Amino acid sequence: MQNVRFALLFVTLLLVQSIGYSQSRQRWSFGPRVGLNLTNFVGGATNFAGSDVQNTKQVLLPGLSAGLGFVYSDISRFGFGVDLLYSQRGTMIKDGFGPGTEKVYRVNYLELPLIGRYYLTSGGKFRPNLYLGAVPALRLNAKVDVDNGTNTNYADDTQSYRAADLGLTGGVQLNWGTGDRQHFTIDARYTHGVSNISARTSDLRNQMITIGLGYNFGIGRQYQPGDRKLPIRPR
Repeated sequence: MQNVRFALLFVTLLLVQSIGYSQSRQRWSFGPRVGLNLTNFVGGATNFAGSDVQNTKQVLLPGLSAGLGFVYSDISRFGFGVDLLYSQRGTMIKDGFGPGTEKVYRVNYLELPLIGRYYLTSGGKFRPNLYLGAVPALRLNAKVDVDNGTNTNYADDTQSYRAADLGLTGGVQLNWGTGDRQHFTIDARYTHGVSNISARTSDLRNQMITIGLGYNFGIGRQYQPGDRKLPIRPR
């Protein structure tokens, strides 16, 4: 719980700083996001569904990340973003339940990444940026698949996981201008869970690498030279 409070405080301060800078020259944009998650579980949990997760052979589990993103960027290099994403997470365990067996734990979430960005250039067609933030998420459902080489069995596993999760994330984005207020993006980020996701054990957390693509469209009025900075005060 202490880790969760620290993470929320850190991200709140980061976003306040970003918003304070980015109020000077606004550039709103939004667009679709799609990507690949590579995930597993970390932590000191044992006897998770009958297996010691830390001591079995875990394999990164691929999953889908897809949704919409909103970005507020700024000519003075600071900005922030909010995404709404469907995210498949989980892990695969091999030989942990007998020779030749595979067990896949799949947990699906609705993510709301809150990210502060620092752009390495103040303008132009190419605007790479670094970012840090938090990823609160709501669990949607979960299942477990067991494949012994002959048969595959499926079972609902939703109640094994807590309803919410929180992680810290950081990464890099490459951002190319492709047209009038349009941008193509490539993201690479790492997300580490800071809250326990298991309803059965005391320490089981998500760990995730995401490679994503996006396309942004400018919305609203674009900043023009000579505009007054925000917030606008009466003369």
